[in-house]
Amino acid sequence: MTVGILLITHDDIGSSLLYSLQQMLGTLPLPVKVLPIRHENEPLEFCYHADNLCRSLNQGQGVLVLTDLFGATPCNIACSLIPNHRVRVVGGVNLPMLVKLMNYPSSDLDSLVNIAMSGGCQGVLDVNKLIEG
Repeated sequence: MTVGILLITHDDIGSSLLYSLQQMLGTLPLPVKVLPIRHENEPLEFCYHADNLCRSLNQGQGVLVLTDLFGATPCNIACSLIPNHRVRVVGGVNLPMLVKLMNYPSSDLDSLVNIAMSGGCQGVLDVNKLIEG
């Protein structure tokens, strides 16, 4: 059993990240699903979909929910899962974070939170400083 990953993001951010990840790695070692949040729909509608996706991803180890922006609608929808599911929510998803997560498919939910945060932060670099020195 593995931890599932649910991306809840504005519009097509999550879908684009998942597409890029699949292009880089091919078959993914962790199950990943995306819930794109579009503002023409009601947030409660997305809560229902998030709940269903979370149930389908949870194989007994829980679900890591990644959102693009803390405090925005996708993050609020992700937080609505906390009372009823074994989830951890991390805001600020980026491609380095996802790549790093895929390197640890047998990790437990709490470890994956730390791996996600580490990968996300370590993937942000001042390239000029690296080149200069």
